[in-house]
Amino acid sequence: MSRKDIRSAVKIAIIDDEKFKAHGNLTTYGYKIQELPDIKSLDDISDFDVVICDLMGVGQNFDKSIGGASIIKEIKDNYPTKYVIAYTGARSNTPEANAAKQFSDDFIKKDDDITKLVGKLDEAIDIASDPYERWLTTRQGLIDLEIDLRKILELESAYVEAINASDSKFSEIEAILRSADLGGHAKGIVQSLIASGIWAIVFAA
Repeated sequence: MSRKDIRSAVKIAIIDDEKFKAHGNLTTYGYKIQELPDIKSLDDISDFDVVICDLMGVGQNFDKSIGGASIIKEIKDNYPTKYVIAYTGARSNTPEANAAKQFSDDFIKKDDDITKLVGKLDEAIDIASDPYERWLTTRQGLIDLEIDLRKILELESAYVEAINASDSKFSEIEAILRSADLGGHAKGIVQSLIASGIWAIVFAA
């Protein structure tokens, strides 16, 4: 796939209470972007692979004290394979910015030029579609939930086999999820891995 094809295949959400000024320019580069003024729940971003989240004026349904940083934290806790970029027009040392830096994958300023923004988005897309990077974040999420290491290794083996065999249904992982005694949070993390793994198979085709 060409770089423009890859850009158009990956869904990007912009969470910002103000109009995203770079939207038009980025569309000409081939990115598929949807603007959201805020979100009520994580279900609103479940279909997106990359999320750019403003820090001020959003997060009203989460922790208002740190604004968008609270959204970023919840996304990374529940969908660790999603690539999340903190985005702000304020100073980079505000309480919101400092909180966001703890949880986000990257950090950009609203006044960054288009070339820098394109570079950041291409990097985000490359990482979001990299099966190795996605497994690393998934494994850490499962470790943090204290899932048995033997089960993690079983999932890892099934994931590698699915990627190598271009099994977009991830049949063995789905079978493990049906039979394993995993909590809902852990299952959600693995389902997020499957979603990102499908892109890895598509891009490799």
